[in-house]
Amino acid sequence: MGAAYLPYIQFSIFMGNLGFFSNAFFGFILVYLTLFYIKRQFGSYKYLLVNFQVLGFVFASFEFLFHTFLHTYNASLTYFSLSRPLGFSNFTMEWMMGIYTGLYSATICMLAIQFMYRYWAIFDTPKLSYFQGWYYFIWVGYYTFFGVLWAFAVGHFFAMDEFGRKYLGDEILLRYERNISEIPVLGLIAYEGDNIRWRNVYGLSLMTLISTVQYSIIVICGHQMYSGMVTKIAVLSAQHRRLHRQFFRALVIQISAPTIILFCPVFFMIYAPFADLEMSFPSCIIQSGFTVYPALDSVIMMSCVSEYGRALKKLIVNTKERYTVKATKEESRETAHTHGKAVTTKL
Repeated sequence: MGAAYLPYIQFSIFMGNLGFFSNAFFGFILVYLTLFYIKRQFGSYKYLLVNFQVLGFVFASFEFLFHTFLHTYNASLTYFSLSRPLGFSNFTMEWMMGIYTGLYSATICMLAIQFMYRYWAIFDTPKLSYFQGWYYFIWVGYYTFFGVLWAFAVGHFFAMDEFGRKYLGDEILLRYERNISEIPVLGLIAYEGDNIRWRNVYGLSLMTLISTVQYSIIVICGHQMYSGMVTKIAVLSAQHRRLHRQFFRALVIQISAPTIILFCPVFFMIYAPFADLEMSFPSCIIQSGFTVYPALDSVIMMSCVSEYGRALKKLIVNTKERYTVKATKEESRETAHTHGKAVTTKL
């Protein structure tokens, strides 16, 4: 049974690399089309889209650099890395791991902000002024604040102590062939003997509060848009009605797909230690799905909003035309050069 879970580590690393490169590819396409090919009717929303993609790329980059893993064992959930890139100490790496989870929180906050924007765009358009100019930094501060708070909750309240190292030491050595004192590791351990480890509960409560606030915004705005959007957008042009519906559909898919497939299982893993089940499970299998989410998000947006399809076709046509013009000019120069040599030879 020794090192039984190392193949899952390799799979997670592969998924992390795949997520990074796919996000760099699809994210770049979406950002480029948004900035240079999308019409003005997107308004300040285009900056939210770009900001979200940049945040997703940073999220994927952290996983690409640091390769972090989750492991469930009895009354615990362990968060660790088997490497220390850039010569970081264990302490520094543990805080890098905390920041990585904070970036996850920031992406959820960005989705909540997008729902709020779409809601105001339909029901209270004067408030869209809060997304323009210097006001935009309110939202940057919003997702940064909750991201830092989440990172602090993980890095501080889940820091490993002597009891945690004893509790998890043999398990980590058996499954991953590593001495727990030699690798960066954080852990949520529900109980210490018959007592609840309140330090871990405080961190978990903070994470739950942040998630509840964001999902409340998403659910409230989403429900209001679903129930009242048809009436409100009836007075708009057909093009704007279609765009509102497409953005709403994209947002619903953006939040529902990862919530069902990724976020719910992860929150189950976070709370599972309190059931104190006798189990050992490489939770990194589920965690690896997070690494491809930013790229998936880009694909969802470009698939749902028809404006991106038209922009992509325009980009392809323009690229072909540039290459055709360049090839024609080179052919003309080559012909002129050959003709000139022929005339010189005759003379």
